[in-house]
Amino acid sequence: MSRQCIRVGQNYDLDLSMYPSFLSSIYNFVGPKRWARRIGPRHALVQLGEKLCCIGEGCSYKLLWGISGLWCWHECTTSLKASRYSWLLHLYPGLRVAAALDSVDRILVSSAVILSINTRYASNVRRWLKLIFENKQSGDLSIVKAVLNAERFSSPQPRLLAKVLPILSKIVSEIDRLDPSVARSRLLGIKGVGPKTADAILLFTGATSMVAPGDRHFVCFVKSKLGFTGRLGSKEECVKRGPWCQTCSLNSYCLQGQVVKVFGVGAGLVQTISYVYGRLGTEGWRRRLYRELEAFYRE
Repeated sequence: MSRQCIRVGQNYDLDLSMYPSFLSSIYNFVGPKRWARRIGPRHALVQLGEKLCCIGEGCSYKLLWGISGLWCWHECTTSLKASRYSWLLHLYPGLRVAAALDSVDRILVSSAVILSINTRYASNVRRWLKLIFENKQSGDLSIVKAVLNAERFSSPQPRLLAKVLPILSKIVSEIDRLDPSVARSRLLGIKGVGPKTADAILLFTGATSMVAPGDRHFVCFVKSKLGFTGRLGSKEECVKRGPWCQTCSLNSYCLQGQVVKVFGVGAGLVQTISYVYGRLGTEGWRRRLYRELEAFYRE
C-alpha cells in the first residue's frame, strides 16, 4: 500500500479545512484527522501532527498540495496580514482553502458545485454525486456515462449537470492553461452558471484564490463583520462589464468586487472564513464542527 506525506506545519487542521470545501463531496469523514475517499481511487487522508499523509491508491504530492491548502496559503495569509482585517486569521486556527488539483478530481468537484445550486449540500449533493459517478474507481472518467446517470434524476440540479457537464469538463480540464479571467468568462457563458457558481469552481479547483463566491453567509459576514456595503453582482452585470472583479467598473459597490479589490488573492480565504462563521459561529465552533461531520459526512 503506497503512502505519501507532505509537511503542512502547525497551523493546519484537516477536518476544519475539508468542512467548507467542495472536496468533501468525494471524501467521507472517518474520525478526527482522518478522511476516506468515497469516489475514485481508494485512499485515506490522515493528519499526523505537522504532516498530511495519503495512504492507498492515487496518492500524489499534487493531491496533497491542494488538499493541504498550500497551493495558496502563503499568498492568502500575506494578503490578509497586509490589510486592516488581519484578525480574520485568528478566528479559526488551522483553516485553509482545500482545493482539487488533479484533473479528474476537478471535474468531480466542479460537478458538486453545479449540483449544490439551491439545495442541501450534505444530504443531496454528496448523494447525487456518488450515484452519477458510480463505480468511478480508477483515474478514468466517463463523461458520457455520467451524463446518462444524471439524466435519470427528476431534480433540476442533476438535470442541469447533465446538460452542462460536457462543456464544463472541457473548461476544467484546460483551467491551468487559461488566464483566470478567461476561465471565469467561459464558465459564465454556460447557461445556469452564475457568478457564485463560477467563482466556487475557480476557487475549489485551485485555479485562483482571487475570487469570492457570494453565498448568503458571505453577504452577512462582509456586511456585519467587515463593514462592507452594497450587493452581489449579477451574471448580466459580470458579462456586460467584464468577468474579472479586479478590473470591473462595478467593483466599488459589488460585494464580490469589493472583497477582491481589498484582499486580492486572499479573497477566497475570506469567503471560506465567512462560510465557517455562518455555519458554526465563534463560541463552541469546534464542538459544532464535529457534530456536523459526524451527522452528515459519514456513510
